[in-house]
Amino acid sequence: MRYRAKLGLLLLVLLAIVWAVFEYGFSRAGYDNNSLHGELDLLRERIVLEKDRARELRASIAVLERAAQVDRQAYGAVEVAQKRIQNEMLELKEEVAFYRGIVSPAETASGLNIPSFTVVGLGKAGVYRFKLVLTQVKSNVRVVKGYARVVFEGVKDGTQVQLSLKEVSGGALDKLKLRFKYFQNIEGEIVLPESFLPSRILVEVVPSGKNVTRFKKTFDWSNISA
Repeated sequence: MRYRAKLGLLLLVLLAIVWAVFEYGFSRAGYDNNSLHGELDLLRERIVLEKDRARELRASIAVLERAAQVDRQAYGAVEVAQKRIQNEMLELKEEVAFYRGIVSPAETASGLNIPSFTVVGLGKAGVYRFKLVLTQVKSNVRVVKGYARVVFEGVKDGTQVQLSLKEVSGGALDKLKLRFKYFQNIEGEIVLPESFLPSRILVEVVPSGKNVTRFKKTFDWSNISA
């Protein structure tokens, strides 16, 4: 009986220890679970905040892209308007020079004349478009044939130089062919060297045929550039 009593008491102690360990583990598990729930709630709040921030950033980006698009459209409109004004100015200069050439005495005995030579910048450094206008004012006129040679005179690296039309057109243009009875317009694009400062344009007309002599005319760059 005494042995059984001791054994029963030992079992009760063991059960008490097991129960205490179980309660301790359960309480710790509950604590850790609560902690995890708290961290999960914080992460969810942070996700919501990040989504709101991302939404605001997307809205800001959309506004900036729209503003950039408006700026590009405005710049394009200004560029188009500038080119239109330059073309109008060039046309007015050509018309004035053309009619002046008609009403003024002919430059040569054959009645050949160079009313105008104009250049217009194309928006890039050194890139221009030129237009050469030739007329013939004479009774009983015949078709003029031949060619015109253009030379660009200026300063490059402190030295006075002359550049041919072939040099400034990348070899695309050289002698400009002539074939007209009353007038002819010749246009082309040139690229002047970066260190070249133009001062004058020399135009030489070389007609073919009898009783027609070649002649030259000089244009100051400041008067012909737009």
